[in-house]
Amino acid sequence: MSRSISIVEYKVQQAHFFLEKIGQAELDLFAVQCFVDAFAGAARSITFSIQAVISDVLGFAEWYRERQSVLKDDVMCQFFNQYRRVSTHIGDTVVRGGIITRDHSGERVTKYFFMPIPDLPVVPQKDVLSICTDHFKTLLDVVYDAILTFKYQLDDRWYFTLENFCRLGKTVEDAEEELGFPRGGSSIGGVFSECERWKALRCTQTVGCQLNELFLRYLGKTIQGPDDDTEQVISPYSEPVARFPQG
Repeated sequence: MSRSISIVEYKVQQAHFFLEKIGQAELDLFAVQCFVDAFAGAARSITFSIQAVISDVLGFAEWYRERQSVLKDDVMCQFFNQYRRVSTHIGDTVVRGGIITRDHSGERVTKYFFMPIPDLPVVPQKDVLSICTDHFKTLLDVVYDAILTFKYQLDDRWYFTLENFCRLGKTVEDAEEELGFPRGGSSIGGVFSECERWKALRCTQTVGCQLNELFLRYLGKTIQGPDDDTEQVISPYSEPVARFPQG
C-alpha cells in the first residue's frame, strides 16, 4: 500500500463534521444548504478514497465489486449522486423547505426538507438531517467492512502481529526495524518472549482504528484489536510513532 488509511479516516470525519453542522444550523436555511452541499461532496469522496488507498491490496477488486453493486442499487446513494450533480454542475439546491415544531419538553425543533426541482424531480420525503444521517451510516458500514476485511493491511495493530509477519515472510526484528528501532531491541536481553515483544510494539507504537468512536455511535460495533482482551506488558518504548502506510 502506497497510501495510508488515514486518508479514508479523514474523509469520513469530514463528512461527519458537515453532518453535525446540519443539525446545529437551527433557523439558518442558507447554512443548512451549504452544509448539505458540503456533506454530499465529502460523502461521495469516501468511496473514492477507499479505492485510492486499498486498490492494490489482494482481494480488493472482488470485495469492492460487490459493495459497489449494492451502493448502485441503494436509493439514497442514487439520490445523493444526483444531488451532487445538481449542486456542483448546475449550482441549484433542493434544500428548500422547513418546519418548526416543539418536542415533548417544549423545546423548539427545526426540520428542513428537500423540495423537487426540474433538474431533480424526485426527492426523499424524510427530513434532511435524517436522510443525510442514514446515508452516512450506509457509507460508514462500507468503511467498517473494508477495515475489518483487510485489517492486516489497514489497522496497524493487526499489521504488527506474528501471524501477519509470518505471512509476509518477516520476523519481529523486521518489525522493530520498520519502526526505527534496533533489531532485537524489544527483547531486553532475552527477558521478553516473542509474544510479549509483539505486544510491547503494538501497545506503544500503534494507533489502531481512528473511526471506532463513529462506528460505535452509528453502527453499534467497533474494530477490535489483537490485545483488546489481554493485559498490557511493560515496554522499552514509550511514545507511539506517527501512522505509516502499511504494506
